[in-house]
Amino acid sequence: MIVVRPTAYRQYTAGRDRFVLVVEKALADFFRIEHGTRHEHHTTVLAEPGRTLADVLRTDVPENSDVLVVAAADSLLTAPTVEIGPGRTVAAVRMGTGPLALDQTRSLLETLERTDPDDVQRHADELAGALATAGGLRIEDPLTASVAQAGFTRPTWSRSDVGTFKPGAVQLAPTGRLRLATDVTGTTLSGQIAVKGWPVVRSRTEGDARRNELYEQLTGLSHYPLVLTVDDGTVTDLKAAASGSGAAAAALESLFAEHSDHSVVSGVEFGLSRGTQPLPFNTEANSAATGRAKASVHLVLGALPQTPYQLTLACATSTVTAEGATEALAGTGTETAGGERPRRRMNRVTASSCGCH
Repeated sequence: MIVVRPTAYRQYTAGRDRFVLVVEKALADFFRIEHGTRHEHHTTVLAEPGRTLADVLRTDVPENSDVLVVAAADSLLTAPTVEIGPGRTVAAVRMGTGPLALDQTRSLLETLERTDPDDVQRHADELAGALATAGGLRIEDPLTASVAQAGFTRPTWSRSDVGTFKPGAVQLAPTGRLRLATDVTGTTLSGQIAVKGWPVVRSRTEGDARRNELYEQLTGLSHYPLVLTVDDGTVTDLKAAASGSGAAAAALESLFAEHSDHSVVSGVEFGLSRGTQPLPFNTEANSAATGRAKASVHLVLGALPQTPYQLTLACATSTVTAEGATEALAGTGTETAGGERPRRRMNRVTASSCGCH
């Protein structure tokens, strides 16, 4: 049994008295809502096979609701803005497949409970502020002697899912990411970058088995580094720094051959959720997690929907500094002591309709 605790999710802002959990009907027996004092009404909607989230929201979810979707079907993980409306806040957790799917989902929901959106927002503001006038950044990995530099007049942030959940759009949780666009005019990225850590593979096609295959081929990076040579934003060479990353190199070479735009570095992504840890499956947690660092750093290859796939590859042994500075902003060198990590806490409420915390 997986217990969903709406009161513990600080990402939902105050003002709504209804919480709706949407799960696939086949999973009905595995989920239970713990009724707290934050929401007066609690409802579980069971989605039949083939239903879309847009249809569920249209017919089964009232306006002015906080919504959590837990599903494996891609059709339940996104919906047009017009179907969500300004009165609903919708977050979605993608379930994995296989015998460990429920355990994995429990871990992701526990991550939501541990995440402090104010802490994430604060670190995002600090990072963005440090780079606003820097003119660039440097990514350095001492283990492989890899160094890369990104230059810009001012940083362009192509993704910012930090802080609280926002009404009107589906947010794929766990959240806590800030992405610097490197494929825009005025920004350059060149050098060598070592990727190491659990990857994230996204696709533009629903129910894509190839997405899972790609993820499996890249999992060797969780233990072994791969060095990418980048020339003006495009990967031009791959070098396995250890035998265990050879399969990942072959997978990337094959993907680049299928669609050359997969070799374009579309961003440098920072994970800012200190309540999140990298997990051994294909989940957004792997890019949002800081690990033990103040912020993690990742390389993003490809750009949906222009490319069939988008890969987020961790740079777990690298350090990011602002151009011309020495203080580490992300990655190694920003580790925090275990006692300094955010603790799980519950929202404090004074009435059933109050979301104060």
